[in-house]
Formats: sequence, structure tokens, C-alpha cells
Amino acid sequence: MDDECLELQRSEMEALTAVYTLDSSDVFTYSTNTSGIISGSIDVEVDANVCRQLIEASDTGNVNWQHVECLPPIRIEFTLPATYPISAPPQTLLSCSWLPDAALDIVQHGLLDIWAAEQGMCVLGSFIDYIQHDIQPSSEIQIRLGGDGLTAESHMTRICAYGSAKKQLYFESQTHICPICMEEQSGRHCIQLSCTHVFCLECLRGYLDVLIREGNILRMICPHADCQAPDTATAISDSELAKLVSNEQMKRIRRLRNQRRAETDSTNYAMCARTGCDLVVKNDTQVDRLCVCECGFTFCRMCRCTWHGVNRCAIKDVRELVEKYWQACMDEAEDGSSKERKYLEQRHGKAFMRQYRRYIEEALSLEYIEANSVQCPKCKQGINKIFGCNHMTCSRCNTHFCYLCGSLLDSSHPMAHFNNSKSRCYAKLMENVEQVVEPENYDAVEADQAEANLLIRLALE
Repeated sequence: MDDECLELQRSEMEALTAVYTLDSSDVFTYSTNTSGIISGSIDVEVDANVCRQLIEASDTGNVNWQHVECLPPIRIEFTLPATYPISAPPQTLLSCSWLPDAALDIVQHGLLDIWAAEQGMCVLGSFIDYIQHDIQPSSEIQIRLGGDGLTAESHMTRICAYGSAKKQLYFESQTHICPICMEEQSGRHCIQLSCTHVFCLECLRGYLDVLIREGNILRMICPHADCQAPDTATAISDSELAKLVSNEQMKRIRRLRNQRRAETDSTNYAMCARTGCDLVVKNDTQVDRLCVCECGFTFCRMCRCTWHGVNRCAIKDVRELVEKYWQACMDEAEDGSSKERKYLEQRHGKAFMRQYRRYIEEALSLEYIEANSVQCPKCKQGINKIFGCNHMTCSRCNTHFCYLCGSLLDSSHPMAHFNNSKSRCYAKLMENVEQVVEPENYDAVEADQAEANLLIRLALE
């Protein structure tokens, strides 16, 4: 091997090693065989502008490229002949997951053109620059998705995973200031949420630990001040939570979420009634009240007991049920909320519950009548005096009686009872008569005259 060529080759390898040692995002390896021939490979990333041009120029169907910031590298596998770089070009083989073979052949010809222009000089660096910055999209050079047993979607998943890994490597190489502890931290000890705010792992884990222990899953949002307003709140995703909390904490989060879903949408979801099972069950759309959990337990979503078929849910305490239903009806009358009433009617049957309601209404009516009326001494009809004197006439049997003591009165002289000094109702004809609020144009003289005329007429009866 020519000593000059060998020296140039060694110098080129040292230069590339120095470059790629500083920039760990690209991979460069080489080795020397027993004959002194150097071979190796270089992974070269295409520049971001070139990536964007390739994506815009390529027809890849309905694949979403919105979040793709970089493409996987193009690999250059090289072997340096003994007379490189004086007279022989490097032997190269290109490989790439997203360029078809025809496109790689065009890039290969571009490398040969560089060698022809720079013969006698080390050209691996020029090859790298060409691939990074000078590949121009054309009808032949376009992105290919699929192939090698992969679908376009699977291929895109790999491209996105590579981009995420590259982004994470860059993030870890930087330092960041945590807005909670206000200390500068290495990226390896920080996490960037989807809203782009960065926190150190220790602070964010402490923040989440408090929320999980309190069961406050609705507050599992970015703690940055810019994300605290309702219209800007950004929830911490499950993939981010997996990096921050333990497996037990993640199980508790899922259980709390399931409970909340069952509470807020009880018509469609219910928590499994089996002890120890934290799964949420979607109600059967074919059979009313039937829930079948993934754990195998089948139950009624109303009473949460083992499935009892078309039979109504068992009633443990009738009195308690009646009180609940009546309170639900009262609440509906006050604020218009009918959720609890409908739930009880659905669980125990509308006709059954409304029969109880009628019973309650009748009982309350009787209770009110008993507390606020006087029975007719003859027919026992309850009579409630709204206004007027204490001389009452039963509307059912036309009996005259005293509203105060219930005594029968002589229909021809009913006032004798109130005029008799020996009667306990003496001079109490108008006792307990509620005062009427006088209107602004009230004439007291006329009112007194009308009352006097009424008393005279009643005295003469």
C-alpha cells in the first residue's frame, strides 16, 4: 500500500472520528483488516430543510407528516482501496429505509461525480455534505413508505419513533430551569410535557404524588402558570404519567378515572360490583340494567347485585326507599332536577314508585287536615277555616257549629253560643281571626260600619 495513501486515509479517519465523537447524533465506525484495508460505515442525517422538501414533493397517500421533523439516516458503507485517494475512488454502498433503490442509485452517481471533481483528495467528508444538504427531490428521488414486509403505517411509526428519540437525545444534552424549584437541571433529570413546559422529574413527581393521594385526578394538568387557566389547561398524558409515577399509582389513577366515568355517565357505565375489581363496565344495550364485566362477573347496574333477570331489584328497607323517593320528588319541585327520581323509578318500576307517591300524598293530606282543621260534630267532615268568624256551617250536612269548641249551634239562633256569658266561647265570635293587610285606599270608617252591620245581622238570626 502506498505510504502517502495510507497516511491520507488515517488522517481522514481521525478527522471523522473527532467530528462524530463531538456529535453523537450520527454514527461512524471503521476497522482495518489484516491487509491494511480500511472499511466502515457512516450514518448521515439529511438536513431539516431537505427533509421538508422531500416530504412536500413526495406522494405518500394519506399519511400524516405533520409531526415528522427528521428522517432516519442514510447509511454509507465504504471500503478504501489501497490507492485511495490518489487514484482510486472509495467503494461505497448506500442504504436507506425511506428511499427506493432507484433513488439511491441517483445519489450514488452524485457521489461519483464528486470524486471525479475532487480526485486526489479525501472525499468522504464531501460525500457526507452532499447527502446532508444537496439531495434535491425529483420524480425519481421521493420518499417510499412500505416494503420489506412493512405497511406504510408501520413504516411511518418507525420514522416518528426515530424522530422522537433524536429529539429526546438533544433535550437530554441541554440544561433547563425547572419553574417549580427554579434550579438549573440536566435534561437527563427533566421532562418536557406536550405543552412544551419543562420540569425536573423530582418536582413533577412530588406534584403528582399529592394529587394521586388526594384523588384529585381532574387537576392532573401541567403545573405551569400558563397552563392553569381553564381555557389553556393541558392534561398530562398517560405516556408522560408512565415516566413519572409508579405502577401502583397508575392503577389508582385508572381506578379513579373509572369511578368518575361511572358517576358522571351512570346511564351508560358502571363500576364492576365485584370486590377487588376496579374495571368500568359499559351497560348492555340489548338487555336493560345488565352489566357484564371483563372479569366475568354479571350484575345489575341498579342494585349492584348478581344479575337477577327481569325481576325487580330487591327492597331491603321500604320506609327508607319511600323517604328517598319523596325527597327526590321534593327536590325536583324545587330545582327541577329529576335524576334521582328517574333512577328510583327505573330501578324499582315507575308504576310501583308512583303508587308509593300517591300513598305519601294521601297520608300527608290527611296529616295536614288533622293538624289544620276541625271535624264537623255530626258528619266528621274536616273543615279548615281560612277567614271569617268562628260560626261554621258544614258544607256537607249543613250543620252549624262552633269552630273553637266544636259545639253544635242552634241554626235559628247561632249567636246565642257566643253571647251567653256562661259559655266558654263567650265574646269569642271573632277570636283568632287573622288581620288583613289594609290596602293604601282602605277606608276604616266604611270597614267598621260594614263589620257592625254584620254583627247586628248575625245577632238577629
